[in-house]
Amino acid sequence: MNKRRRWLFLGLFLPLLSIILIGAWIWFSQKEPTLDGKPLSEYLLKLNAPHADVRASSLEYVKNHSEVFGPFCLKLLSKETTPIQAWMYRFQKQLAPTQMGRRLGIRSPRLQILIRAMSALAVGAMDLPAPAKIKSLKVGLYDADRQTRMESVKSLVALKEASLPILEEAIVDADIGVRNAAIYGMYLLGPEAKPALESLKNLLINEDLSLDPLCFEVFWRIGPESAHTLGQALNTTNAVAKYRLLKAMVPLRRHIYPYQNEFISGLKHADSKVRIESARALMVAGRVYADVVAMLFPLLRDDETEVRLAIVKLLNQRVPFTEPVIQDLLLLLEDDEQEIRRVAASILERMNPQSSDSKKALKDALQSENAYVREVAAKALKIR
Repeated sequence: MNKRRRWLFLGLFLPLLSIILIGAWIWFSQKEPTLDGKPLSEYLLKLNAPHADVRASSLEYVKNHSEVFGPFCLKLLSKETTPIQAWMYRFQKQLAPTQMGRRLGIRSPRLQILIRAMSALAVGAMDLPAPAKIKSLKVGLYDADRQTRMESVKSLVALKEASLPILEEAIVDADIGVRNAAIYGMYLLGPEAKPALESLKNLLINEDLSLDPLCFEVFWRIGPESAHTLGQALNTTNAVAKYRLLKAMVPLRRHIYPYQNEFISGLKHADSKVRIESARALMVAGRVYADVVAMLFPLLRDDETEVRLAIVKLLNQRVPFTEPVIQDLLLLLEDDEQEIRRVAASILERMNPQSSDSKKALKDALQSENAYVREVAAKALKIR
C-alpha cells in the first residue's frame, strides 16, 4: 500500500471508527435497569406528564419500588458532568435525530436531562437514608439545568433543617441560577430558615450580586424576626444597600414600626429609590394618621417622575387626608406623566373638600386654560 492510499485509508477509517466508538459509548451509557419489562427512565418521565393523575400514580409506583428506583436515581443524580461528557452530549444531540441515531436508539440529551430532573423529584419522595439523599441532591442543586436545580431544592427542603447548611452555602454561589434556587429553598423553608437570616441579609446588601425578586420576599416568609435583622442594618451610607433593605422590610408591615424614624429620614435621601421605599415603609409601619400622610406631601413636588408617581399612588389610598395638598394635586393634573395625571384626578374627584380655601382652589381651576384641569375641578365640585 503506497503512502497516498495509506493516508486515504486512515482519513476514512479513523473518523468512521471514532463515530462507531462514540455511538457505542452513548448506547452503553443509556443501558439501565428495567422493571416489569420497561426501563426505569420510562417511569421517571411520567413524573413530568401533563396530567396530574398520571404524575401522582407514577410517583406512587416509584415510592412502592424504592428498592429499585432508589439506587438508580441516587447514582444518576450524583453524577457530575465532566467537560468530555458535555462534548459527548453535544455530539449526541446532533446524532439523535439522524437515521443512524434512530436505528441505534440514541436518545436526545434533553430527554436525559429531564430524566435526571425527575430523579431528583423521586429521591425526595422515596424513603432513603438522609445522608445519601443530601449528597445526591446537593449535586443536583449545582446542576447546569434549571429544572434539575429546582427539583433538587424542593426535595432538599423536605429534609427540613438538614437542608439549611447546604442552602446557606449556595446562596452566595457565583452562579446566579444556583443562588436563585437556594433562595427559593429558603422561601419554602419559611420560619425554619431563621438561623440563616444574617446570611440572607448579607446577600441582600451585596451590590456585586444581582438579585431575584424572591430575595425581597423571603424575609416576609421567614417571619417578623426578619424586621430586626434588616432594621439594624439601615444606618448604612450605601444607597443600594439601603434601598434593598427598605424594599425587603415593606412586606413586614407593622413589625417594622420601631424603625419609623429611619423611614422619615429616608424621605429626604439623595437617592430617589430610597425616598420611594422609605415612603412605602412609613405608610405600612403602623396606623396612618394625618400627620404621617403630611410627611409625604413635599415629595409631590419631587424632581423625579418615579417619586411623584409613587407618592401620588400612596396618597390615593388615603384620600381623606389629602385636602391640605389640593393645590399640588391640581398642578399634577398637568404633569408630563399620564399615570400621575390619572391618579391625581382620581384623588380630587373622590375628595370631599370642606375648607373655603380648598373650594376656592377648585373654583379657580375652572378658569384654567387646560381643559382636563377644568373637567376634573368640575367633578370635584360636583358641578354637572
